[in-house]
Amino acid sequence: MIAWRSVTVRYRGRVVLDQVSLEVPSGQRVALVGPNGAGKTTLLRTLVGLVPYEGTVEVDGLDARLEPVEVRRRIGYVPQLMSFPQQLTAAEVVALAQELRGGAPDPAPLLREAGLTEHARKPVRELSGGMLRRLGVAVAQVGDPPVLVLDEPTSYLDRGGEAWLIQWLQAAAGKKTVVVASHQLRGLDRLVDRVVVLDQGRVVRDLGAERLRALHWLEVVVPLPAPGELPEEVRVLARRNGAVHLQVPDHRLREVLHALEGRPVEVHEPPVEDLLREVLG
Repeated sequence: MIAWRSVTVRYRGRVVLDQVSLEVPSGQRVALVGPNGAGKTTLLRTLVGLVPYEGTVEVDGLDARLEPVEVRRRIGYVPQLMSFPQQLTAAEVVALAQELRGGAPDPAPLLREAGLTEHARKPVRELSGGMLRRLGVAVAQVGDPPVLVLDEPTSYLDRGGEAWLIQWLQAAAGKKTVVVASHQLRGLDRLVDRVVVLDQGRVVRDLGAERLRALHWLEVVVPLPAPGELPEEVRVLARRNGAVHLQVPDHRLREVLHALEGRPVEVHEPPVEDLLREVLG
């Protein structure tokens, strides 16, 4: 189990986390979501001793401040930005992590699980962003820690990489405690059991992942005038700069694009702030 109790973090006089109290039971997968600057990454960093804080952080009953080595041993951490020695190969990075954790160097199984077998001999400097993300997940699994902490795990992943990550997190259900930080909401219901919304350093909502399934929509922008006939579930978000902005449920997108055939159209992911307004009511 992970427990944050009255955790406060200050940075240059600014409160980044404000009296955050939160528990994650063993075996549960939780997403921390919110706009940039909400405090998600900072909260994760308190687990692995990367930021000073007030309050108490515990992992499996161990105080992260008093027993940092034992707590860190229980955590597989994937930061938002990967940083490995550029001259080492992918296999050497995993082998080094295994040796540092007191195990025998045997990178092949973890590289295979991460889909990196063909890239095992490539230096880190030659790996794409998606490959680095996969390598980070492989390193996080060294020693089979019971807790996995991932900051923006889908960053740089292509569709194949996202599918792999989804399958990997689904396999972890009930077996590992997982905390994911993300500023995106779409698709999280497939990755986690629970969603905790942070805003301005505070926990503002604690929801079941099923609440996100109603948020599968896209913003479609089309020049004025507004289309005359559209499906009932489509609504107008705004009219500005000579264009109309439509909220279109995923399952209606093909139908709407067909109705707008011949007109220039832009399709965007909605800003996380817009989605959060719906979650928060």
